Amino acid sequence: MVVSQEMEQLKELPPLEEGEVFLKGKNPFGYDIELKGRHIEEVDTFVFKPDGSKMIIEDGQLVLSISAGDGPFFAFRYPELTYLKTVGTRGNGPDEFVFPLVLKSHDPAYLCYFYDIGRCNLYGLDTQNEIHFVKKLFETDSPFGVTQNLYNVDAHTFLYAKNAITRISIEADVVHTKDIYPLQLRNARGMPSTGALGVNPEQNRMVYAYKYAKIVKFMDLEAQTVRTLNFQQSTFDEKTLSMADGLDRNVTHYMDVIPTPDAVYITYSGRSPIAVYNELKKDIYYSYVEKYDWNGNPLCRYKLDAFSICCAYDKQQNQLVLCCHYYDDPFVVFELE
Repeated sequence: MVVSQEMEQLKELPPLEEGEVFLKGKNPFGYDIELKGRHIEEVDTFVFKPDGSKMIIEDGQLVLSISAGDGPFFAFRYPELTYLKTVGTRGNGPDEFVFPLVLKSHDPAYLCYFYDIGRCNLYGLDTQNEIHFVKKLFETDSPFGVTQNLYNVDAHTFLYAKNAITRISIEADVVHTKDIYPLQLRNARGMPSTGALGVNPEQNRMVYAYKYAKIVKFMDLEAQTVRTLNFQQSTFDEKTLSMADGLDRNVTHYMDVIPTPDAVYITYSGRSPIAVYNELKKDIYYSYVEKYDWNGNPLCRYKLDAFSICCAYDKQQNQLVLCCHYYDDPFVVFELE
């Protein structure tokens, strides 16, 4: 096995401590670190609608997937954030994308992966921004929960989360799937297990953050050892889930997980989508990002003066980038301390 320079520089983690840590009413992060974003105005007047976006930053490029409308994929030079090209074609034809997703690649042959949830097809994007078909991951339409929760582990292995964290193993022309960890909470069975998954193959860790419960689970890639951070303990707002527009009325806790080799960033709302919508109409923009190490220890919490479910981290610049749908020029960059 060839060990990359990045892996050699990583400090070896102590063993993950199993069990549940109750944090309700506590403040493990200390005071919030308030950050003002730097709004990037696109110099070549490239305009697009960042609808349901997902993005990664890799090798001097930011690659963005758009779930509807424009796209399916845009490439920008980073950190300048100038538009490079539109990659792929949206449509129902061969090698076209219906529901596109960009995800980080741990295969050195590809800058990143593209996945089309409509056809379950996986593609690799090389350093010349050319697309190569890799594999059809599912014989039938893949679950819609995979859209934001498919992660690459190595050239032959992927993980995704819906009702459980599931491993996809590719062996020649055969694709195997195996559920390795159930996500339904024992004391909130009426609540969907919706959330966000993040994977760190370099440190043998993954993390799952729940959308409708203030709970985060850290575990190894086999889910043999699980550490649960429970900020909520036992009270869950399950009654609103049976109402019309119930999910919009329920508080959204965690929105997205941004894994890096030595830490994980988790975006946090703490209010309902209806409350966010009403604030945006009044030009009130803010959200939170919690930072943890990969053993589940809270490190700090940032309060950003922007709101978005689409966020990426650049390790070279130590920056967070948000893509905000309410701006014509949607990129907002935050310098981290």
